[in-house]
Amino acid sequence: MNHIPIGLQLYSVREAMAQDFLGTLRQVADIGYTHVEFAFHNTSNDGSFEVGYTAQELKSNMEQMGLQVVTSHVSYHPNLDWDQVIRYHAELGSGGVVLPGYFFKDKDDALRLAEWLNASGKKCRAEGMDFYYHNHFHEFQAFDGQTIMDILLENTDPSHVLVEFDTYWAMRAGVDPIAYMDQLGNRLGLLHQKDLSASASPVNLFELEQVSGVLTPEVVFSTVKPEDFVEIGTGVMDIPGILKKAEELESVKYIILEQDVTTKSELESVRESYQNMMKLLK
Repeated sequence: MNHIPIGLQLYSVREAMAQDFLGTLRQVADIGYTHVEFAFHNTSNDGSFEVGYTAQELKSNMEQMGLQVVTSHVSYHPNLDWDQVIRYHAELGSGGVVLPGYFFKDKDDALRLAEWLNASGKKCRAEGMDFYYHNHFHEFQAFDGQTIMDILLENTDPSHVLVEFDTYWAMRAGVDPIAYMDQLGNRLGLLHQKDLSASASPVNLFELEQVSGVLTPEVVFSTVKPEDFVEIGTGVMDIPGILKKAEELESVKYIILEQDVTTKSELESVRESYQNMMKLLK
């Protein structure tokens, strides 16, 4: 069986990268990672897309390290120059761009975002890149009896908008990740994988009293504790089953490891996850 390539979401080492961007990339490469996904979340502040390196400079440095960019998370902002984002990633040699989440007041919000996703995905496709939506748990909230995820999938073009499925966050919504992977089928292009602590309670965050009504970022991210996130292979998620299903679907291009938060140092955490994932793939 040919295993799907493993990558790292660099949000996992954001504090280290803020101190030493290129040095942290070298340390990631030294661990053994060959594929990475950037996290350009600062665009949500005012819509400015500023990296600090030209695409050619960053690409050259990464090539010297043996690193390849898979995709980047680029946060939504109404003033974001999407054409600039696409040009940068095309020059960087990226395989695509990911919208790393959105927060919804009602069904109309979801329908409006679906229109934006279609338009943005069409622009990416014109440049030979894929475009993805990445879920957290709140997209499984229902509006008028239909989950946000289903609204987005139903109202976006499968040829322009794919899904980067975060199995951890789906599980925190009370969703069976493997069953949902089947439901996504060939719309599942990328997989985000982390692990859930056995002590996390409740697993389904919708059971919490404060998780109702409009789920703002403050509500969503106040529901989880650092100790709920553990390194790959040390928690309760059925990662072997998820890997098996990803292989079966044949649409998954990369499995990207991510550690939203950790009780360890960032680089120690991503090293442990990488080593444990390599053992699972043997």
